[in-house]
Amino acid sequence: MTIATTFKPALQKLNRTEAKLEKLEGKLERVLEREHKLLKELRNAMKQGQNGRAGGDSFDSGASRGGVANRPLPNEWSPLDTGALRETNKLDKTKGPITADQLTEAIRRGTGDHDGNAARGEYRAFSEWAEKNQARLTPEAKQVMDRFSKFAAERQANGHKDGDWRDMMKDMKGIGDKGAEKQLAKLDSLPKPISGEQMSSAIERGVKDRDNNTGDELKAFQDWAKKNQDKLSPEAKEVLGKFEKHAKKAMASGDKDLTRGEMDKMLKDFKSVGDVSAKKAMGELDKESGPISGEDMLGAIQKGVSDGGRATPKELAEVQKWAEKNKDRMTPEAQKVLETFQQHAMKSGTGGLDKAELDAAVKEASQHKTFRDDTMRTALEGLDGKSGKISGKDLTDAINQGAGDFDGQGAGVEHADFQKWAMQNYDRLSPEAKKVVDLYGKYASDALAKGETGIANTEFQKMLKEMERASTPALPPRIIAA
Repeated sequence: MTIATTFKPALQKLNRTEAKLEKLEGKLERVLEREHKLLKELRNAMKQGQNGRAGGDSFDSGASRGGVANRPLPNEWSPLDTGALRETNKLDKTKGPITADQLTEAIRRGTGDHDGNAARGEYRAFSEWAEKNQARLTPEAKQVMDRFSKFAAERQANGHKDGDWRDMMKDMKGIGDKGAEKQLAKLDSLPKPISGEQMSSAIERGVKDRDNNTGDELKAFQDWAKKNQDKLSPEAKEVLGKFEKHAKKAMASGDKDLTRGEMDKMLKDFKSVGDVSAKKAMGELDKESGPISGEDMLGAIQKGVSDGGRATPKELAEVQKWAEKNKDRMTPEAQKVLETFQQHAMKSGTGGLDKAELDAAVKEASQHKTFRDDTMRTALEGLDGKSGKISGKDLTDAINQGAGDFDGQGAGVEHADFQKWAMQNYDRLSPEAKKVVDLYGKYASDALAKGETGIANTEFQKMLKEMERASTPALPPRIIAA
């Protein structure tokens, strides 16, 4: 009884062990059956020209028959490839974002050894590395990895096909700097001219991805600009020039990307670009002498803002900047012209004027004329460009040109315009020119006293002769020795 009780647990344990062995034998039989099946598939693959390597790819080395898909064995496991791991280790040693070009080159070196492992162990090495380094991959680098994943999936599903690795590498190399490319596509869709603000915005958005690719980004913008010179405003060209300066400075110091500090400096430079056309137009007024008439002011503003068909805030800012420095030269009419544009800009709410608003501002400002007679204004503007003192002959010629048109206004609006100009430029007149002013005033007053706004031709010619005599400087008296 004691013996039976002692052996009973042992017998139960033995029975359980035998049951487990039976299960293991069943599993072993299934494994052997599967191995036998795999061996059969391997032999079939060898007959199809696989060089004895199940699922192997020859990377276009000619080992397999052209166009024949070689299927990898199902459930086949591959270890991480050492060549691919070597390349991912190199990427680990770099700093900053991983670009599309960097990842493409690493994949090329890591999978180009023709060992038949591109879609398995080599892909696994890069895939696992990419999963751990998502934060370092630029958007373009992620596209490269997506292309590799597509290649691996197709290989695993359909086997190796001649040329598919080359196609993959070609696709990867075609993935460029999409940030810059996207912004340039937007510029293509804009009507010309491309403003400085539009170019500045495109560059800022195109290079802010921090992808260590400033060189390619700069080249993309330069190439686009060469093909679109007719679309670029002077301001856009100036902005592009500043981008080139900062990009080359960064690359010269060994940086593949603009540092945050360099980027801030560049954007500040962009903002400093005024409106080139407006600056040039207002600068033309600096070449003139004497006061700036309402007509002068309006003409300069129209010339400065007409390149884009609208008045931008920067264009109007250039006008305002010039006006602040030249208040003492502006006639009341010129000041009213400026105020008209300021009022319309404030009313628009944007600080600028679209085409309709600009047309309305020009129409209203046109009422503020310093001169009412175009012929006299043209003649007097010729004197504005003269440096130094205005001689009696200069003034006589201007009067003859401005009041000799037989329009019956020699003593009317033409004389009024002349008097206004003479008062504004009195310090520029020579003594002889001042005599000419007095003579014109005398003849005009005589005509008005007769109720006429014009000066009769005989009187006009008589006046010119007197002016010519008055324009001749008096010779100093000759001293005759006794």
